Amino acid sequence: METILRDYESKDYLQCEALVNDAWEFDKNFKPQGLADIAKLIYTKGSVINSNFRRVIEIDGRVVGFIFGLNENANKPKGGFLFGLKIIWKLLQVKPTRPSSRKELLNAFHVHENNRSRLVDKGRSEIVLFVVEKHFRGQGFGKKLWGEFHSHCQESLVKSIIVETNTDGASAFYEKLGFEIIGDFYSPVHQFAAPNSRACIYEYRCQ
Repeated sequence: METILRDYESKDYLQCEALVNDAWEFDKNFKPQGLADIAKLIYTKGSVINSNFRRVIEIDGRVVGFIFGLNENANKPKGGFLFGLKIIWKLLQVKPTRPSSRKELLNAFHVHENNRSRLVDKGRSEIVLFVVEKHFRGQGFGKKLWGEFHSHCQESLVKSIIVETNTDGASAFYEKLGFEIIGDFYSPVHQFAAPNSRACIYEYRCQ
């Protein structure tokens, strides 16, 4: 089994999106399929665009995990505005199963961002998106990816790193790494996949 830890490349995108879909079950939780595809795009491509650190774990030629992060002391990522316009255009092309579907999706992300902003400011160093395939969890791959981003931030004198998860998600994993909870908030986006959970923000202090 050949394992490679390397920089993310554009050719990895579809494999990364598939990992995101497997973790959050967008195809199951969003109807019609057009809305599911947009949700996957927002989470995956949006995270690529909003990150300036991107690493993947490849095993036998297949991406089985990745971390996309934002280092506040590195070059700022670009392309967010044009990506937002692209999402709006795609939403207009979808024929929802009921008239309110598009509005509910947009409102969910709006409520999520508003509630989150009460806990943390935008622009802080952050694990933007972090996924390891279920079959490869517990084998140290997540710690390796985290270690790469952690070292990158430390070299840039970043003081702390935040991450968003939920109470039914990876909270225990982050606590083992040394993250401490800042607080939780209501997010209809998280509840699509985990109806009984609340979104939460954790922080890791580098110095």
